[in-house]
Amino acid sequence: MSRDASDADASDASDASDADDADDALRGKDLYAILGLRKEANPSAKDIKRAYHRKALELHPDKNVGDASAAGKFQTLQRVYGVLSDETKRRTYDATGRVEDAELGGEAFQNLYEYYRGAYKEVSTEDIEAFEREYRGSDEEKRDVLECYAKYEGDMTRVFAWVMCSEEADDSHRFADVVDEAVRDGRAESYAVYEAWAREVRKRKAPKDPLGARKVKKGSKKGGGDDADLFALIQRKNAMRADQADDMFAALEAKYAPKKRTKKN
Repeated sequence: MSRDASDADASDASDASDADDADDALRGKDLYAILGLRKEANPSAKDIKRAYHRKALELHPDKNVGDASAAGKFQTLQRVYGVLSDETKRRTYDATGRVEDAELGGEAFQNLYEYYRGAYKEVSTEDIEAFEREYRGSDEEKRDVLECYAKYEGDMTRVFAWVMCSEEADDSHRFADVVDEAVRDGRAESYAVYEAWAREVRKRKAPKDPLGARKVKKGSKKGGGDDADLFALIQRKNAMRADQADDMFAALEAKYAPKKRTKKN
């Protein structure tokens, strides 16, 4: 590496360190103590405002000419007042002791909540039914069946426990067809436990319309905003497909969780 490149890297590292220092200025600090107050005294809004003004006069850059750190100290003071002067943020800080949590409260949190509620509509029963219609009978479902079949060595009870949207009463013949074809083609092994299960399945009459619409479960509500049900379906598949777990969790986080604030270099 050239000297110029090394110097550039060192400069970038220094800048990043400065940024980290700024972010960490209040980490572990008592915001009340910075204003010369005591949390235990439960200071009023007027007490906090008065203490802030007094401290602002002391730390203002115009009063500290030649002090390179004056501007940073004054900005930190503004953050302290921003938390303690806001009732919601102060309550959050008092409860958690974390400035980051407090700063995400109040209007900032409400704006973030409104954004995600607008970007991602509530999941209704109709959405779940549409998801099932698309998934059941698809190539993706067949892959999942065969993966579970191999993973659990032909134990179809466990296959049905992990393949999402599956019901043994409705899907046994379909799944048996999928496995039998894979065994014939040499894409899957034959297991004695599966053969015994399949023989019992073939004795029963196959459903006339196995991919038809299912009855809504008792207690379900149309348009009920049932995000948890859809999440549970996806989570079952996620747990089964361990090799894709990281990707699935990343996708769910990107869709449902607020994005973390990133530090600028």
